[in-house]
Amino acid sequence: MEIDLLGGVPDPARRALLAAAVRRRFERGEVVFHEGDLADTVHWVVEGRVASRRTTPSGDTVILAVVGPGELVGEMALLSPRARRTTAVVALEPAVTMAVGFGDVDRLRRRHPDLDRLLLDLLAHRVRRLSDHLLDALHVPAGQRVVRRLAELGATYGAGSSGEVVVRLTQSEIGELAGSSRPVTNQVLRRLEEDGLVRLGRGAVTLLDPAGLVRRAAS
Repeated sequence: MEIDLLGGVPDPARRALLAAAVRRRFERGEVVFHEGDLADTVHWVVEGRVASRRTTPSGDTVILAVVGPGELVGEMALLSPRARRTTAVVALEPAVTMAVGFGDVDRLRRRHPDLDRLLLDLLAHRVRRLSDHLLDALHVPAGQRVVRRLAELGATYGAGSSGEVVVRLTQSEIGELAGSSRPVTNQVLRRLEEDGLVRLGRGAVTLLDPAGLVRRAAS
């Protein structure tokens, strides 16, 4: 799996990065790192899914993103050894990451310039996603944002799957991702259930027709 994550990187650089990485395991609910911690390590997610959370000015905690295999968290560690974490990251289920410290990343980038391309691609993907979410927040109704975030979660939880996909998040957590109130989120999910696109359960939403949900999100 680790090799698959770095498939576009030439073999010498890939092997050097894997040799420097420390395999970390996290149980459900375990904190990968806290908001405000020193951003000295980047994590590639190998197994499971983690949530990026941030504390609001009112003291509430909201989910900003759900990250699965093949993605990274803690990318600030790629930019500066003195940066601080802007979010906390928590395991939503048993998860495994490959953790590489800033010093190792910096050293490997100098020895293997090919790694810069990988890191730039990963960071560009994150910027595009954040830009899309910002545009949604400014111009898309809350109900449609719920549908779009749910379609994205289908890709995160069901990568490579053509059948039903179980998204193990509560309705409140899905609402947090969409920036939507619980009543609006519940209303949208009930409508999707009536249309045969999802099935609601305790602490999870099953996507019965992921492709249909993607079409609904694009409409």
